[in-house]
Amino acid sequence: MKRMTWLALALMLGISQTAGAAIYKWKDKDGAMRYSDTPPPAGTTYETLGAQRQKSTAAPAASASEAPIKSPQEQQDAENEPAESPEALQEKQRVEAENKKIRAQNCATARANLQTFTQGGRISRMNENGEREYLDDEALAKGAEQARKDIAEYCD
Repeated sequence: MKRMTWLALALMLGISQTAGAAIYKWKDKDGAMRYSDTPPPAGTTYETLGAQRQKSTAAPAASASEAPIKSPQEQQDAENEPAESPEALQEKQRVEAENKKIRAQNCATARANLQTFTQGGRISRMNENGEREYLDDEALAKGAEQARKDIAEYCD
């Protein structure tokens, strides 16, 4: 019976030591997510999982000789890396797609307006009193010119 008690006590101590161990999470130089029970290389930003849940930065390398040497291309790629989160990039792409759709609609409207103003015939508008008034040649020319400006602005 005493052996079983000691064995259970030893197992519980062993398990508690393993459960309390910190797990480190970081991205390596290639952008792959890494998990380990040993700390990442010096100067790497990492997150501690387990008992302590906080972001930390490992101490910088003691000397320049220990720091990894980066090629000029790697340094330029690191500087040009987008600082935006994936959600922000997705939102930006959604807004750009929406703006592109609106521009296409404005372009189609401008082309239709130009065709209306240049095809000839009588064009009328409703005035503020609700009465129909017909456009004269000067108003038609102004409308066609505005449609051309809109086409230049909205059509690619």
